[in-house]
Amino acid sequence: MDHEGKSDWEWVQKVQGGEVDAFEVLVHRHEKAIFNLLYRWLGEYSDAADAAQEAFISAYRSIKKFRGESSFSTWLYRIAINHAKNKRKSLHTAQQRAVSFNGANTEGDEDSLAHLPHPGPDPAQAAEQQEIQELVQEGLNGLEPDDAMLILLHDLQGVPYEEISQVVDIPLGTVKSRLHRARQALKVKLAPYYSTKVQK
Repeated sequence: MDHEGKSDWEWVQKVQGGEVDAFEVLVHRHEKAIFNLLYRWLGEYSDAADAAQEAFISAYRSIKKFRGESSFSTWLYRIAINHAKNKRKSLHTAQQRAVSFNGANTEGDEDSLAHLPHPGPDPAQAAEQQEIQELVQEGLNGLEPDDAMLILLHDLQGVPYEEISQVVDIPLGTVKSRLHRARQALKVKLAPYYSTKVQK
């Protein structure tokens, strides 16, 4: 099959027409982006893998209802985020318990960033980059989940404002204002680290 020459919509139509194998092309095209988003939002490999798998199963079961009114990626992001929200709710009690036992819910933070490549061969530089990534992840974890999702969609995934508006079902102006507010909140959380670096 010519995987590259056809649009997502053409592959969707193939699946809708009964070509079950065509869905594998859509999974291959989008699984990395979906998994990375859920990984950074949920913070655990297994939770992200479960939510991503559930999202693709739901997408396959519902694909006949998809009419191409938005892009396939927008539709898929919406499904994935809904599954991730359900996952967060189911994990909330366990996470609160972990906080009370451990003092801080940091377990898994390093693992959630382990897949990111180091910037270069210099071990000191790599260690600093890893530290920054962990601080950003911790900062994201400290934001309201919906605000963190906006940062991840736009700044990590590169999703345009207009598409984010469709994914999270809020007006375009609200997306921009909430994203600005979320970035400012993240900046405040990271400020102590950067002020320490300047003092050094």
